[in-house]
Amino acid sequence: MAYDLFKNFYTLPVEEVANHANLDHGMFVQFCDAATMCLLSTGIPSILILCPLHFFAGGNAAGSDNLSRVGFANVVKGSTLTWVHPFFVWYTVIVTQAFLLRAQRGFVQKRFQWLRTMPEPRANSVLLHNIPPELRQEASLKEYLEKQIFGAEGSRQVVRSLYFLKDTSELEPFLKQRHRLLQDHQRMVQASEHERRQAILNAEVKKVDAQLLKQQAIIERSDEYNQDTAFVTFELRHDAIIVLKLFADGRGGEDLLAELPPDPDDVIWTDLLASARLQWLGDTLGVFLLLLAFLVMIPLVAVIAGLSSEKSLEAQDPNFAAFVQNNPAVPIFWNGLLGPFSLNLVMSFLPAVLALILGSFFILKARGWLQFRIQQWYYMFLLLLVLFVTSVGTALSSTLDYLVKNPIEIPSILAQTFPTCTHFYMNYVGLQISVHTLALTRLFVLIKFMFYRCFYEDLTALQRAEPEDQEYHGMGSRSARVTLMYVLALVFSTLCPLITLLGAVAFGVARVVYTYLFVYAETLKPDLGGLFWQRQLNHAQQGTFLYIALMTAVLLQRAPTPWPGMICASSAVFMGFSYYTFLNRFRWEQLQFSEVPSKGTMGGPPAVYGHYKQPQLPPPPPPAPKNDLLTRAVTSMRQRLDPCGFGGYDDEDVRDARQFRRSKTAAEGRASAAAAAQMEYKRTRTTTE
Repeated sequence: MAYDLFKNFYTLPVEEVANHANLDHGMFVQFCDAATMCLLSTGIPSILILCPLHFFAGGNAAGSDNLSRVGFANVVKGSTLTWVHPFFVWYTVIVTQAFLLRAQRGFVQKRFQWLRTMPEPRANSVLLHNIPPELRQEASLKEYLEKQIFGAEGSRQVVRSLYFLKDTSELEPFLKQRHRLLQDHQRMVQASEHERRQAILNAEVKKVDAQLLKQQAIIERSDEYNQDTAFVTFELRHDAIIVLKLFADGRGGEDLLAELPPDPDDVIWTDLLASARLQWLGDTLGVFLLLLAFLVMIPLVAVIAGLSSEKSLEAQDPNFAAFVQNNPAVPIFWNGLLGPFSLNLVMSFLPAVLALILGSFFILKARGWLQFRIQQWYYMFLLLLVLFVTSVGTALSSTLDYLVKNPIEIPSILAQTFPTCTHFYMNYVGLQISVHTLALTRLFVLIKFMFYRCFYEDLTALQRAEPEDQEYHGMGSRSARVTLMYVLALVFSTLCPLITLLGAVAFGVARVVYTYLFVYAETLKPDLGGLFWQRQLNHAQQGTFLYIALMTAVLLQRAPTPWPGMICASSAVFMGFSYYTFLNRFRWEQLQFSEVPSKGTMGGPPAVYGHYKQPQLPPPPPPAPKNDLLTRAVTSMRQRLDPCGFGGYDDEDVRDARQFRRSKTAAEGRASAAAAAQMEYKRTRTTTE
């Protein structure tokens, strides 16, 4: 039974994962598949050829360390065996690039399919920035787009809807008062207070609503509240693509910038309304705090790396040495688990810190972009702290001054330490198998569900328990961690070929675990259309450059002549050409005009009820119903998820209104149940008499 489940999850096609979850999740599973193939294709030949050569012809530089005897640490300095390693470096670079580029070609097709089936209004909308003052009126901007850009002199309607972002600060007092009244009403309903007090409170809510609607109407009619950002929805998707291509990076003149908008339900409206003039201050503070967090983590990681070796502790503490002699099992546990577990535990707190800094000081526009920023910064932190700082952690305190004064010696020191610390990274990669398996339990979601179950019904408790922690278990941090796992296995694949098998097993487990989580367990997340995948492949190929640099430094130090190192370094030329091809050959961001499906044809984008109007303003009326099964299905699904008709916006007063509607319904239900029970009691009493 367990084997069948494992097989089903492992063999579930990526297309099925993307259809049931989203494209980002599908490409995450695809990365696990590609990493497994890369590690097996490069690791098996290395194990069959390099491990016996290291063991029998290395020169026994590792001594009694049996595990190191099959690695490069067993090769003595000046050994002719180092002539073999440059050719394995070339083989690894060619094979990994072949697999990654083939996977990228598959992604381009999936991305185009995602773009073709993107629903309206996102499919035919653009987000405009830096709108000049003379165009910050709805009529002026609409005329500019229809007449000057498309030349439509009344022959056809180009713009379907146009919504400027407006300054809604005057609505804040009414929204806060409304929020407070709704909370008071909720408490009254839950406490079953007198209906007269509830009626008085309902009258106050209606009064505030009337004032709010009046001020909303003033802001909506006036162009004085318009900001320099607007969402424009076109009648034809071709027109939206023209604007995206014309004004991408400001190429269309007038300083206008156009980009593909996020999903209407994923927009962070407060970030869009942030002042661009003061944003430089937020960016500066954010970068400073990120740098400060990195500097704080360096000594902490160095201490963990120093404590991970029981031999270094024995040299510093005689009492600990005596304890180890009396307990021979301690070194096995200490060296194998304590260091990697402690490092993994410390690194697990970083996503929360990064999310706090990135969400507070940077403009993100959408919640999905927060995950994308976390992926970028978290991977950088992991690479520098786990790979570089940990490798010299045992000697960091004594060599830091030397490295600062002689930065040119950093490659030499890394070349000395990397072959001797392969055990630590094997343990770290092996630990990730347990980390992935632990994610399968969804332990913290279960704890939250059991807690909320004490106060709410099961369905409400489940809704409050979801989703999982998006700092650690979000797409950004997950993508960064699995990319680091691949880079670690790649970097040490020639120094310690056995690490490739551990990496392949870890990716196989990750493939099974996350396929189950994405398809069957977790809630739907915003879809960025493969941006996480694209960044993962960038990081993976940059890791290949790191692998070449490391092996070049090691061979220049260990080989009898510089030629093995030079042969190894020459693979960077091929890698540079391949990476350039990856960056410039694959066109994946936007569809060409010939690839855009016509409106109303098979394969065209469905239209669902959604809009890009601020949640502080009244929503536009829903469009007339169409005889489209997919449109009606998706729209009805959204209406079930949002029965109060607020459009799915995560606004505080909207949530209170939903809760008010639910509490009112619950109160009416309790009253009906009480009346029915009273009637049943009277009828039973009459029958008895």
